[in-house]
Order: sequence, then structure tokens, then C-alpha cells
Amino acid sequence: MSTDVAIVLVNMPMSAVERPSLALGLLKSVLTQAGLRSRTAYANIWFLEYAGLADYSVLETSPPEEALVDWLFAGVAFPDFETDHARFLDRYFQRNPCLHKSEPGLRAKFLELRSLIGGFIDWTCGKILRERPAMVGCTSTFTQHVPALALLRRLSELSPGLVTLMGGANCESVMGRTTHAQFPWVDYVVSGEADKLIGGLCRDILTHGRDTPPADLPFGVFGPAHRQTGYPATFTGDMVPRAVVEDIHSLPLPDFSDYFAELEQSLCADRVYPGLPMEFSRGCWWQRSSPCTFCGLNGASMTYRQKPAAQAPEEMIEMSARYGTSRIEAVDNILANDYVEKALPRLIALSEKLDIFFEVKANLKRHEVEKLAAGGVRWIQPGIESLDSRVLKLMGKGTTAAQNVQLLKWCRQFGVRPIWSVLWGFPRESDAWYAQMCRLLPLLHHLHPGHVVRLRYQRFSLYHRAADQYGLTLSPAASYRYVYPLSERDLADQVYHFEDGDDNDGGREFGPLDTNRRPGVQAVIQGMDAWSEAWCGLTPPILSMRDSGDEIIVEDTRNIAVEREQRVKGLAREILLAADQGMPEVRLSRQLKGANVIEVEEATADLIARKLIVRLDARLIGLPIWSPSTPMPALTAFPGGYLDRRG
Repeated sequence: MSTDVAIVLVNMPMSAVERPSLALGLLKSVLTQAGLRSRTAYANIWFLEYAGLADYSVLETSPPEEALVDWLFAGVAFPDFETDHARFLDRYFQRNPCLHKSEPGLRAKFLELRSLIGGFIDWTCGKILRERPAMVGCTSTFTQHVPALALLRRLSELSPGLVTLMGGANCESVMGRTTHAQFPWVDYVVSGEADKLIGGLCRDILTHGRDTPPADLPFGVFGPAHRQTGYPATFTGDMVPRAVVEDIHSLPLPDFSDYFAELEQSLCADRVYPGLPMEFSRGCWWQRSSPCTFCGLNGASMTYRQKPAAQAPEEMIEMSARYGTSRIEAVDNILANDYVEKALPRLIALSEKLDIFFEVKANLKRHEVEKLAAGGVRWIQPGIESLDSRVLKLMGKGTTAAQNVQLLKWCRQFGVRPIWSVLWGFPRESDAWYAQMCRLLPLLHHLHPGHVVRLRYQRFSLYHRAADQYGLTLSPAASYRYVYPLSERDLADQVYHFEDGDDNDGGREFGPLDTNRRPGVQAVIQGMDAWSEAWCGLTPPILSMRDSGDEIIVEDTRNIAVEREQRVKGLAREILLAADQGMPEVRLSRQLKGANVIEVEEATADLIARKLIVRLDARLIGLPIWSPSTPMPALTAFPGGYLDRRG
């Protein structure tokens, strides 16, 4: 490592090692433009080497609201805080019943890891201090917060003149103010987007150290003087300043050179296939009109901003060439409305396609999915969230179960791999809805499976901001009480994840997060597990069709198949063709001129009995895809990078 770098930016665990930090890559580019020398330290990669792949993988998959990683690092961050480790782990394993078989070994492993964290922090501090920086800043998202606090505390003890900073999603708004007020070894905290202010802020800090006057600090930045003078306030949101960048199209491309240099030297280099995180918009255009009730991703800001459609593919092409990989992961909350029409033609025209990931709204049409696939967008995360329209309405998705099934069908057709989930646990939902949903699942085994996830209550979501309107009594996720030495009030201002009073089952600390009282949800979980198992073999189930003009020949290898091969002729063929597009049933008779109502009803009932169509949302949904179809990309091809976790 070189010497005399003015600023070291640190990416602490847990953060994916298979991709660089977009936030720190952007900040490094901005600092370079400002004439400041900086280096990005990938302590998350160092932690993978320190902990080993097996332990790292267990921590990586731990639900963030369980605060396991935070608890591991809390002994260094808060050395004087006495907490009940046994009780924390009791709670952890009770809330994660899938780990029961391995609980004894894992319990001992977690306690051992906690005892080793101090060594890792000291090792990390040594590597950073060899740079002789004047400033060290940490980005913090999800489980990075306590690890970052632990690092900065130890650095401030080892090098008292060092100035420390924190920023990122966990520092936004009231969380950033609380971090700054409660943990005095953090000198400066940025609430919001630092891209435009970081250059000037760092220049002032390099000049004045900890003595930068409050009046000279940019909007959204808390400094040491605020602990004496009081914190600034606004009249919007939760009244805490939050910096916002309005013109993201003028931001520089991120500098990921330190990540690739670190990866090249890593002991785990042969296991990492890196992807490039990029952003083309901030915020969510759907949130402006009808925010999803559970989403807290956009913090205190409802502002949606996007880069021009023509700019996005050029930036992808440039970054791919710069770093020698075709993997591009768009971190946008949602695909911009005009990108399918205006950005994809440039990507489609490339002789060597990029491999691209986008989050999308689930109402994409067949031709849009086809165009995405042709442009290299072979992975998407659609906001499916449920296969019941009543649940979707509760969460404000603006989509239906019928649209979700159609999207899954088009994804299988064009070889676009969807990452999706069924969420459960919404206020005012009925378990009977899930009992009905589970009957749909076996029909869909030829489509790509998703996962079942219990609803999480996140800060900034509608459930958090208007909890009483939904009959909720939210408090900080109880696991954090074993992590932070804070009062309940300060904890409520610090953490991102919350629990409803009902989760604690009448006040007992260990709430019933299993599904014993939810037979419908249990059935859906079992049904989704069976769906995933059906895809574990060499060849996933097939339900495909070919049309000769006179008849449709259907091949069906699902477990529920009536016959391996079916032939559909006459009126039934016309109905199946109409259902392929999700025809509203009331329009069917009008389209099928010359057929009487009884014949249509009988043919429809026959196709349902043959498990080739299904009724959803007053529509007939055809289930087969057309043959031939495009194979799905392999799991190892994820555009956001891939870590080979095999032993």
C-alpha cells in the first residue's frame, strides 16, 4: 500500500465481496475531481479471509433484523456494555427454526467469532494506519453499522488526531443524527447523498480538523460542534436535514480500481467473479403516486431522478471496457419508464452483449420482456411479492396476481431469470388467502420459483410512518437491545428494523415467528419449497406448446400433468390462444364469434381440468410457454457478481 493518502474510505463487513462499493466508488471519483487523494479499503474482503468461507456464508445469509453481525462487532464498538449473550442467541435460534439441527455447533461458533472480532479490527486498523491518512470514512448500509462504529472507535484510540466520518443509508436522517449524538468517536456524519458535498467537506476538514464551524458545514452534515450548539432541523419529513443530489446525470463514473487491486491480491480471488454495480436513477417513480406500504428503501426522500436514456448504455459500455467484465448490476429501485424504448436499442445492437440486472415493476408486457432479453437484461427483480391480488392491494403494488403469473411466463419464454418472493404477514391479511394461493402453486412448477419471506417493518415505510393507521405498535427489533447501549427512545431513532407488539405474543420476548397459527401460510411455504425442489434436477419441469395451425401440441412434465402430451383442437385451441395473453373472461365469447356460451364454458372447464389454463382476477391465464424457449442463465452468471461458496 502507498503512503500519505489523505483519505481512506472503508467498506466494512457485511457487504458483498463479489462487487465493489458503488457509494465509495462514486465518492473516490468525486474526491479525485476535487484534487484529493483517497483510497478505498475493502475490509469486507479482508473479513472473508479472516473468518473463512464457511463462517462468512452463515453470517452473510443471516436476516439483517436479527442483528447477528452487529452483535458480533458490538464487543469492540461498546466494550463497557454488558449484555446477555445466551439470551441473544436463544432469541436468534428461536426466530430461525431452520437452524435448529445445527444450533449447538453454531452457538459455539458465534461466541468464538465474537471473541475474535477484536483481532480482526486491530488487523484492519493496522492496514489502514499504514496509509497515514488524515481522515477515515465508513459507508454503512444494513449490517455494516456496528462494524463501522467498532473500526472508527479503535482507530480514534490508536490515532487520536485522525478525523472520522460515517455516511450511507444507516446514517440517513434521524439515524445519522443519533449516531453522531451517541458515539463521540465519530467526528462527522453525512445524512443523505454525499456526492456533491464530499469534496468541499473534506477540504474544510483537512484544513480545520474537528473545528469546522457549524455554519460552514453543508446541509445534511453533522460535526463535532453540533454536540454543543444543538443539531439543525428542517420543516419536512422527520425534521432532520438530508442532503439530496438533484442532477445525478452529471455525476462521474465510479472508480472501482481499488476493489480490483484488492481482489487480485485476495486469497479468495479464484472464488470471486466480480460484477459492476451502477446506478441510472435514484428514488422510485411508482412511489411518487402510490408507495408500497412496506418499502423503506428511499428514506426520507420521495424525489425520483434518472439519467437520460441515451446516457445509460454508454456508461455501461465504458465501465465494462474499463474493468474487463460484462456483468452490470443496476442498483436502481426500479427501471426507468423510457429505458425499454430508448436505452435498449443501443444494447441490442452490440455484437457482444452485456449481462445486465435491473429491478422492474411486475406489469411488463411480453414484448418488453423480449426486448429486455435481447438487450442483455437476462436477470430482473420484479416486484411480484404475492400471487394473490388481495394481498397485492394491501401492499399498494398496483399489480395483480394475473400480471405476476404472466410475467413469470414471459421470463421463462425469453430466458430472463427473475428474483422474486412471496411476502406474508401484512396487517389485515387473511390466512384463507394463502390457503387459496397454495392451490395455484403446483400449476406453476414450469416457471422460475421464488422464495417465501416474512414481512419486515422498516424505517421510512408507510407501516413505520403511519403505524397506528395499520393497527401496528412498532418498537425496535428486540435483537438490537443486546447490541447497542442505548435507551429505548434512542434505539428507536437509531435502528432500521422494527417489530410489531403482536410479534411478541402477549409480551413474551420470543415471538411466534414460525407459522404454527397460520396453516395457509404454512401451506404456501411448503408449496414454494416443493416448487424449488422441482427445479433442483438437471432439467426443470416443462409445460410448452407448439401450434400447427390445426392443433396445439402440449408437452407437460410437471408432477401434476394430466398427460405427458396433449393435443388441443377446435374451440379449445382458440381459447388457449386467447388465454396466452391473459384474456378477460367476459371478452372471450365476443372474440370467439360463432361459439355459443355453453360450448365456451365447457371447453374452458376442460382446459382448466387439463391444467393448461387457470382463472385469476376474472381472466383466463394460459400456462404453457411457446416452444422453443430460451434457457435461463446459470446462477453463477448473476450480473452483480458471483462468490463460489462450495467447500
